Amino acid sequence: MKLGRNCLVIFFLLALSISFFGEPVVIRFWHTYDAGVSQETINQIVAEFNESHEGEIKVESLGISFWDYWDKIRISLAAKQEPDVFLNDLGNVPMRASTGVLLDLSPYIEKAGIDPEDTFFEAPLNMCKWESGLYALPFETDVRFMYYNKDLFAEAGLDPDRPPQSWEELWEMADKITKTTPQGDYEVLGFNPIYGQSYFWMYVWGNNGSFLDDEGNLKLNSPIVAKSLEEWKEMIDRLGFERLQEFNATYPLGLNDAFINGKLGMVIQNNTFFSQIETYAPDLNYGVFQIPYPVKPASWSNGFSIEVSSRSPNKEAAAEFALYLLSEYPQYLFAKNVSSLVGNQRAATSPDLMENELWKIAVETLEISKFRPFVLEYPLWYEDLQTAVDTVLYGESSPQKALDDLQKRVEAEIERYRLTH
Repeated sequence: MKLGRNCLVIFFLLALSISFFGEPVVIRFWHTYDAGVSQETINQIVAEFNESHEGEIKVESLGISFWDYWDKIRISLAAKQEPDVFLNDLGNVPMRASTGVLLDLSPYIEKAGIDPEDTFFEAPLNMCKWESGLYALPFETDVRFMYYNKDLFAEAGLDPDRPPQSWEELWEMADKITKTTPQGDYEVLGFNPIYGQSYFWMYVWGNNGSFLDDEGNLKLNSPIVAKSLEEWKEMIDRLGFERLQEFNATYPLGLNDAFINGKLGMVIQNNTFFSQIETYAPDLNYGVFQIPYPVKPASWSNGFSIEVSSRSPNKEAAAEFALYLLSEYPQYLFAKNVSSLVGNQRAATSPDLMENELWKIAVETLEISKFRPFVLEYPLWYEDLQTAVDTVLYGESSPQKALDDLQKRVEAEIERYRLTH
C-alpha cells in the first residue's frame, strides 16, 4: 500500500515536471499601438512570431493609449516591474542605459549575425548607443521637411512644380504669396518660421552649426549659435513677432491648421503630416521638398525605440523577440500599413514604398537629419534653449547675452549633477 502511494506521488511529480518544463517562456511586451491599423499590424507581427515559436516563446502584447503610456512605463520602471520588452523614447535611450535598467543587446545581435551599421539608418541607430554598448533598437523614426501649396504658388505667379532651391528663394517666393488684410493682419502667409515643426535648433544645423564643442561638451553660446539666433530674430521681426503669434492663435494645429486651410504657402512639418491632410483636406494640391537652409539642408528626427529590461528573467527570449521586431519583414509590414518611417534600412527602402514621392523624400531626408544631442547631465537642455530664444524674441535680451546667461546656467547644472552622481 505504501509502495503504491509512493508510486502515485512519483507519477504526479513527474507529470507536474513535464507540464512545467513544457510551458513556453512568456515575454511581456508593452507599446502604444492600441487602436486602428497600427494595432492590427502589431497584433499580426506578434501572432506570427508566436506561431513560429510555438511551445518555446509566447509574447503577451499590451497596447496602451499613447497619452497614458509614458506614465505607466515610467512608474513600472521605478517600481522594478517593467515588462520584458517595451517601446520608449528614442531620443533619450542613454538616460535609461546609464542606470543599468536596459539590457545591452550587442552580444545578442552579434550572435544573430546582424551588422547593425548595415541594417539600420545611422542617425537613429546612434541614439541607441551608450558607451560601448547598444541598449535599444530604432523601431520608428521621423523627419521634418517642407510642404508647399501648389495652388497658392500658381496664384502668386510661381511655378507650382518648382519649389525654392535656396533659403533666399524661399523668402522671395514667400513674399509673393503673402497677403494682408486692410487692417494689416495676415490673410495668407508665404512662410511662418515659428509654425508647425519649425524650431530654432534646426536653423542652427542649417547654418552648419552644432550645440557641442570639439570635446562633446554642451556649448550653447558659440559664435555660430549666436549668429543663427540674430538671423532668427531678424526674420521673425521682419514679419512681426506679435502678428505671427496672432496668426498662430487663429490657426491652431489639426482641423484649423493654416496649411490645411490654404492660409500658409509653405510649412515645416514631419513626414506623418500627410495623414492630417488626407483627413481634413483630401483635395489639397501640395508638394514636398527638403528644407533649403542657408548653408546646408538639415532636418530633425526623433522616434521610438524597442528596449529590453536587464531585469527580465528571460533575456535570451526577450532579445530574440526584440530582434524579430526590427527584422526586415515586420518592419516592412509596419512601414507599409502604418506609413511609419522604420529604422530598418532594407524595409524602408523597399521598391514599392520608394515609388511614393513623399515616402522617398522622407527616406532621403533621414540621410541628412539630426537628433538633438543627448547630454546625460542635462537631458532637457533644449527646453531652456527655447526659453532663451523666447526672451530674445520678446525683446528682453540680446541674442549673445541670452545665450551667455544660458551657458552659465547649463554649466552650473552640469557641475551640480556631477557632484551628486
